[in-house]
Parts: sequence; C-alpha cells; structure tokens
Amino acid sequence: MRPAIRFLALALLALRLLAPAPASALGLIRDAEIEQTLERIARPVFLAASLNPAIVRIYIVNDPEMNAFVAGGQNIFIHSGMLMQLESIDQLRSVIAHESGHIAGGHLSRRDDALHGARGVAAIGMLGAVAATIAGSPEAGIALGAGATQAAQRQALAYSRGEEAAADQMGLRYIASSGSDPEAMLDVLRHMRSRDFQRSLSANAYLQTHPLWNDRIRLIEERVAELPSGRPPDPEDVYWYGRMVAKLRGFLEPVRQVRAAYPESDTSEAAQLARAVALYRTPDPAGAQAAADALIAERPDDPYYHELKGQFLLETGHAEAAVAAYRAAVELAPLEPQILGGLGRALLNTGNSADTQEARDTLALSVRYDKANEGVLRDLALAEARLGHEGAASLATAERYLLLGDIRDAARNATRAAQLLPKGSPGWQRAEDMIVVIRRTRERGRR
Repeated sequence: MRPAIRFLALALLALRLLAPAPASALGLIRDAEIEQTLERIARPVFLAASLNPAIVRIYIVNDPEMNAFVAGGQNIFIHSGMLMQLESIDQLRSVIAHESGHIAGGHLSRRDDALHGARGVAAIGMLGAVAATIAGSPEAGIALGAGATQAAQRQALAYSRGEEAAADQMGLRYIASSGSDPEAMLDVLRHMRSRDFQRSLSANAYLQTHPLWNDRIRLIEERVAELPSGRPPDPEDVYWYGRMVAKLRGFLEPVRQVRAAYPESDTSEAAQLARAVALYRTPDPAGAQAAADALIAERPDDPYYHELKGQFLLETGHAEAAVAAYRAAVELAPLEPQILGGLGRALLNTGNSADTQEARDTLALSVRYDKANEGVLRDLALAEARLGHEGAASLATAERYLLLGDIRDAARNATRAAQLLPKGSPGWQRAEDMIVVIRRTRERGRR
C-alpha cells in the first residue's frame, strides 16, 4: 500500500556534491500540495536574497532528523522531521533563509573546489565522509571516513565552518528584509541545541560542520537585537502551512500519534485532513473516502483534495473511480505535473486497453513539466511498452535510471533507445545526448 505522498529515490551524490558515482540514495517526498506550499512560503525569502523563485527548488528528504542543506546548485533539501518539528512559518523561513545564504554566497561552488582538492589526497572514501558531515551528521562522516586521510577531511571542512556562520548572518538579513521575525532563527537553533546537547559533548569539535550551537546563538542574538521584530504572517500562508504539516504528520507519524495530535474535538480543516490520512493508513478505506468527500464538500474547487481522493481510490484498487477524481483535479490544476502523473497512473490501471494512449499522453505531459519524477517516468515507460513503442519505452527507462543515479542501466537503455528510435528524431537526440553525458561522467570519474 503506497501513501498519497509519493516517494522518489534520488542519488544525491549525482547532484555534483561529490564524484558522479552514485553512492547512497536519499528518499525524497514528492507531493504537489506540499511543494506548492513550500514555494509560497519561500518566495519572499528568495526575493530578499535576489534569488529567482522559479529556479530554486526545494526537495523534502524523508528523514525524521531536523536538518536542511544545499546541494547540486540551487537545490534546497529539507528533512521531513524539520518540517514537522518546526513551530511556525517564520521558523521555516529562517531555515530557508540560512540555506539561501549558502546559495547566494556561492558556498557550494567553493565546497566543490575543496572536495576536488581533498579527492587528490584521499579519493572517494574520504569524500563520502565529507558529504555526510556537510549534510549535518558528523558521526556518520567520521564512520564513513575511517581510514581516510584526516588532513584531507579537515581541508574540505574548513570551508564549511566559515560558510555556516556567514549563512547565518545572510539569512538574518533576508528574514528581516522579507518582514519575518528574526527571533525565529534563534528559536530554531535553540531547539537544535537542545536536541544535540549530548552529541555536541561527545563529537570532535573540529569535525563539526556547524559551529558549536552556543557560538552560533551568541552571534545571532547580538544581531537580532538590532533588527525589527517583523510582521505577523499572512493568514493564507498560515492556512497552507497548517495543511502541509497535517498532511506530513498524517502520512509519516504512527496513526495513534496522529489521532492524539488531531483529536475529533479539533474541527479545523488541517485536523480533518490529518484524520483522513490516518483513516486511509489504518486501513479504513470507506472512512477515508468519507473524510475526503467531506473535505471536497468544504472546498470543492481545491485540486489537492480531489487528488487525495483519487490516490485513496487508486491505492485501494478502484482505478476507474480514481480516474474520475483525478480528472476533477486536473480540470482545476491543468498544469500540475504530479496531478497529471496521478491521472496517467490511474488510466494505466483501469484494465482497459483503450485507456493506454490517453495514459501515455497524460504522462508525457507530466514529464514535460517535471522531469524529476521517477514514478512518472516508470509509468510512462510502461505505457510506451504497452503501445509497442519500444524505443520510447527504453528512453523513458534510461531517463529514470539516470535520475536514480544508476549509470550502468541508464547507459544500457539509452543505447537501446538510440538504436530503436528514428535517427534525427527528438527522442533519438535525447538518447544520444544522454550517452554523451554518461561517457563524460565516467571519464571524469576515472581521473
């Protein structure tokens, strides 16, 4: 049984943080409503940082730890645990502001240089340790780096410690410029200090990427005293933030815990959403459908509630009914790639071969708007194969494997696609381009 929140395995190391070889993969959560909410909340911070909101991407890592980091250019990764444990929009904006400081400060580019220098000393094993430490897990980094040259590890980490302090100060400036409360950044750091107290006592201070919490808090306290307290957040932002947290908790926390956090006495819409998901996970399909219908009755023009109903139906074996729910969602949000992907998936599962072409076209449209969804690429490959389009199926499979960081299978399927597709066609050209990229990636890995 799969939850309505879609999980995507994505090789983080393929995002330029390290060498191209995919080491371990992170589980990412893909959900249209949550991603739109994060974009809405982050927009004023990005504008304050002179970053283009249309270019910076926020990804959710399925991990209960409180952590966030930047990788692969203008990509911010926030752990689900961070989103669920933060207590306000301003706290979330302070996290986004800090990571925006890394992007605006060009820290990732300099970190790449540091990592390349370290590679010459201790090679890939050491780089894995540096990656883990930069991502906020010094113990994991130390464990991965056992046997690696400590001097090389420290060479790379020296960049990051100064960057964290700089990102704090830049983030505070963005928070103040966007009208949020700078005190929220202090609240986040104090929360993390409390969580990591024992860890801070035992960890090697030199190998900690983030300056010791007390030092960071002291510097920020001095700056916050000079800044205005900010404006109350927009009520509409508060509404979507509440829904995001309720949805995440509904899918990721134990059902008993969800029901305790959102009891029947809580009649808010966010609580109704969390309880609907809890019913789905119980499992209580009839109760979940009734709860989804109640949410739709409250907000009939909300595409995300129709999408939720469609996913409930699809995951419980009612594909034809799911198609109707997804069609209603697509009518309300015709350009939302994940909703299009859901409709395509439902059409593939009706058991009616007449639906396959529409499924293929819908999935292809989803991929046109969002090329980073492994599940949609998998479904597109299946639809192409059912239609007898073996070359197109191989191309979609190659793109999926490349996204997952599986270079070998990506190369095998791209080569097959190039052999099957008409020479000079757009698909053939994409396959050829992929082959060239993979070859260059392998050559860099051998240097």
